[in-house]
Amino acid sequence: MQVLSRKHEYEADRFAATTVENREAMIEALKKLSKDNLSNLTPHPFYVFLNYSHPPVLQRVEAMREI
Repeated sequence: MQVLSRKHEYEADRFAATTVENREAMIEALKKLSKDNLSNLTPHPFYVFLNYSHPPVLQRVEAMREI
């Protein structure tokens, strides 16, 4: 279920990044949330696979910049 949830999150990010005019504002918001929540920017991939329902922030930012 985690894999499917992460896939949907990437799709939601792609939709938002293509619809919003200022993609960098979205990226800055993700960074701010990450900082405020003290989240791990580079978790181990196996831990992400087992436990994360959303992709790590760093991967989401990289994916948005590739769009």
